[in-house]
Amino acid sequence: MYTKILVPVDLDNVERLSKALNLAGQTAQANHAEVVYVDVVDAVPTMSVRTEGDRMAVRLKDFVAAQAKQYHIKANDHVALRGDLHLNVGADIIKAAKEADCDLIVMASHLPGLKDHIFSSNAGYVASHAPMSVYVVR
Repeated sequence: MYTKILVPVDLDNVERLSKALNLAGQTAQANHAEVVYVDVVDAVPTMSVRTEGDRMAVRLKDFVAAQAKQYHIKANDHVALRGDLHLNVGADIIKAAKEADCDLIVMASHLPGLKDHIFSSNAGYVASHAPMSVYVVR
């Protein structure tokens, strides 16, 4: 049913992603699908030769290898640099899913607060605007 699944990850908050990671891993196993793990990083200039994207790429590659081994799935990594810091991260997630030709996005969400009733959450934005199926895990 699914051939390629995108999973947005925040490597600084992996402990909050366990349900979404588990669902993506099991769905990939059941469908013999590939999983693309994406981390959206702010494209902020630094004084260092290595950019934040470079640093995150190394961490993400290690994370993806561990996920592939744990779930016995084919997995790839993708670091997406945010083009516009004023836009919702959801736009960058959707762009990454389109570029990777994904047919499903599995992403974690949090319990909505007052701010989420005024401004769309990342998961809410993705679910409302993505052209592919979206599974939001709370």
